[in-house]
Amino acid sequence: MTADNSVKSNNLIPRLPSPAGSATGGQARPPVIAVVGHIDHGKSTLLDYIRKSNVVATEKGGITQHVSAYEVSHPTENGGSRTITFLDTPGHEAFQAMRSRGASISDIAILVVSAEEGVKPQTLEAVKSIKEAQIPFVVAINKIDRPNSNPDRVKQELGEHEVYVESYGGNVPSANISAKTGEGVSDLLDLLLLVADMADLKGELAKPASGLLLESKLDPQVGPVLTVVIKDGSLQKGDFMVVGNELAKIKKIENFLGQDIDKASFSSPVRIFGFSKVPEAGQGFETFNDKKIAETYLEEKSVVVTKDAKCEDETNNLDLLCLPLVIKSDSHGTLEAVLHEIAKIKDDRVRFKIVDTGVGTITDTDLKILIGSKEALVAGFNVKIDRSAQDLAERHNVTIKTFDIIYKLAEWLAEEVVNRRPKLTEEVIVAKIKILKIFSQNKDKQVLGGSVQQGTLKKGALVKIWRREAEIGKGKVVELQAQKVACAEVAEGEQFGAIIESKNSIAEGDKLEAVEFITR
Repeated sequence: MTADNSVKSNNLIPRLPSPAGSATGGQARPPVIAVVGHIDHGKSTLLDYIRKSNVVATEKGGITQHVSAYEVSHPTENGGSRTITFLDTPGHEAFQAMRSRGASISDIAILVVSAEEGVKPQTLEAVKSIKEAQIPFVVAINKIDRPNSNPDRVKQELGEHEVYVESYGGNVPSANISAKTGEGVSDLLDLLLLVADMADLKGELAKPASGLLLESKLDPQVGPVLTVVIKDGSLQKGDFMVVGNELAKIKKIENFLGQDIDKASFSSPVRIFGFSKVPEAGQGFETFNDKKIAETYLEEKSVVVTKDAKCEDETNNLDLLCLPLVIKSDSHGTLEAVLHEIAKIKDDRVRFKIVDTGVGTITDTDLKILIGSKEALVAGFNVKIDRSAQDLAERHNVTIKTFDIIYKLAEWLAEEVVNRRPKLTEEVIVAKIKILKIFSQNKDKQVLGGSVQQGTLKKGALVKIWRREAEIGKGKVVELQAQKVACAEVAEGEQFGAIIESKNSIAEGDKLEAVEFITR
């Protein structure tokens, strides 16, 4: 069977019942696979080939900005098929928390590395997340169809970072693939199922479902929508789900194809409807058939989370400007990414004061908490602005802006920091002078001769007058000569004649400091 023909059989279908396992430990369950790696190394392209869709072409900025979950059916040698659940995690650096979350819920990870570019920073970050999650992984060396591909070099680079593939004497399986042409993809899927068999993954259908909230967002039409992956048990419409401090009755379930279903079981990614608030992504969930039992469970685990909105060092630095900021995003996962990007914006005179964060449309409520604050900002990612919020922002001079690409939002905030940075004026000594002779004094003007000991003395310079280590006054150079010829400046080591305007009398032996004031 060729790689091309085998992959073409990987049609997207509703999850098939898992094959029966041993009598002990429940039933064998499909593996949940996280696809991780550096940006542009082909993670989404690999999934595109497997599930025969086109995510990359529709993604803003060419990057996957949300975690997505899919199920595929892979044909086996005996003529049957097995289900695999894939998690597609964003590759851009801002989405580190989402990638870590994907790795933590997965049974196995695919580390995608470009055969052209080799190991990159996010490759190493992905390896770290995999090791922290303590799950097995397979290396997929992608883009072998490219003329500059060098899989052996990739294996060597991985070895330098303590990732040893089997063909180089290690214990990490690897496959050379082309996500674009499909070469080697079927072998990769076979390899994943072999690793899954070795892990002996089991689940119990009779148990209430438990798992992880992979993503959450506020849909303007239907309200909060949760994407969850079931790791054990079964859930059905009408069950009660607890996520964090939120409890809701499940009103609707959709499979990964967006089709309404009444129930789902382990390893399935599903969308849940029925919550009144948007729980924070990354949390575990539990389900219950009885509301009172769910409420008791919630009471026992409830915690209060408070937000620290203070600027770092704001009480100690009088020159520090705090920019009050409200952030709204389309989901908790992308909100994490926005906060990650904001944390990288460093300035010695400006800090962001995160007043509030949230998921969904920017409303007048978000603006009201900023009224009266100077320099207030509202940043939105993949969200709309209510007309009332826009009107309120205009009336109270609150800057409000939305974006559909994370790094564009971060660039805008960085520009706002530069534009709003308080100006500091610094006094700089540009020349040191010794007074050699006083020729005449007439009211506030004095004719004198001196020597530039350091720096450059310029006509029009402001000077400080020093006598016996004490400053006695200030003045200004109104005329300047070198060798009895008028000039604009005198360099270090040269003597000069000058007329200095000052209310203080200057004497032979006094020292002058020429100063300039620089604003930055």
